[in-house]
Amino acid sequence: MHLPPLLLLPLFLAATALSQTTLPEGYRQVIINTIWNAKFAVQAQTPLKAGSGIILYTVASATNPKPEQQWWIKDGNTKVQLAGTGWCLDAGSGRSNGSPLTIQECAATKASQNWVYQTEGSYLVLDQASGTKLCVDLYTGSVRDNTKIVLWQCINGDKNHQWPVKNVTATP
Repeated sequence: MHLPPLLLLPLFLAATALSQTTLPEGYRQVIINTIWNAKFAVQAQTPLKAGSGIILYTVASATNPKPEQQWWIKDGNTKVQLAGTGWCLDAGSGRSNGSPLTIQECAATKASQNWVYQTEGSYLVLDQASGTKLCVDLYTGSVRDNTKIVLWQCINGDKNHQWPVKNVTATP
């Protein structure tokens, strides 16, 4: 089947909008650290693909972190996008305590990719219209490589839910 070029243009523009690979306006490039130890950051497991898990991992260099540890984020309502890719932090559909976080293809209308970054307290909260507030959580509070990052009911002051961000520059 052959589609005329004019019909392909809207499809191309829609795909490009969903997988923006340049820093969106108002966003900054960061590493997301655990409040427990700034030597550890949130990382997408490699190889990067739909469904790759989110883990805690040692930051090899604060000035040049691994690409899979660099995220685009803004304060307030935000997508959390893996820098320079079309992958976004995704809460999936089973949203309950212990539900794993993954990366999925960024989609403007996907509710499981809508987050609120609260600078006061450094909480990253799933933006849900109703129901229990769910936070990004350091599973079992274990500060070591390969600890899973999951969803958990938000508890004010819980350090497993606090994620300070550090601005980084893009790597070539």
